[in-house]
Amino acid sequence: MKKKILVVDDEPEIVEVVKRMLEEKYTVISAHDGESCIEIAKKEKPDLILLDILMPKMDGWETLKRLKEDEELKHIPVSMLTALPLTPEDTRDKPIDKIENYIVKPFTKETLLMKIEDIFEREQEAKKMYEELKKEMGEETAQEYMRLVKAINRHRRLVGVIIDSATTELKQSIRNVILSQKRLIESMKKRVEEIEKSLENRKDKSAKK
Repeated sequence: MKKKILVVDDEPEIVEVVKRMLEEKYTVISAHDGESCIEIAKKEKPDLILLDILMPKMDGWETLKRLKEDEELKHIPVSMLTALPLTPEDTRDKPIDKIENYIVKPFTKETLLMKIEDIFEREQEAKKMYEELKKEMGEETAQEYMRLVKAINRHRRLVGVIIDSATTELKQSIRNVILSQKRLIESMKKRVEEIEKSLENRKDKSAKK
């Protein structure tokens, strides 16, 4: 079964372009404003939402906020669509840590697919390991692993967003922020590796019995 992607943009031609790029691999549904995005997401439960920032009535950031506050919808990954690279001014007081990545319009089919597949592939790998851990080591360890992996992936993408959005003048000033993010990622990765190693050891012991 194809994964389902909800494309949200107030420009119908943009929705149509994205649909043509994705329909071979994914089921594409659409909405043209923030309120209909939330309504359709509740009904259709998409696997990913591509959300435009500049929309009338309720913009993409407010829509994102409402999506992440909703218990039914908060787990759905969201990638933002933007006409220009995001700057620190654009994202000040915005929930940028809630997005998976962002895509600057106009984009190529290859870029769009690469960004989407990165999200889905890592999610699939995490779910597979979650099921193994749950079976071999219990729900608590499996839940810890899933929380860590999701955090690692989000922080990794956030570092990318920060780098992409920085001007030449700002790149040096945000260097410490990026290094801090990397240290956080490394500490979480270390714990993930410990959990994965424990699973391997348990499997080896079972195989030798």
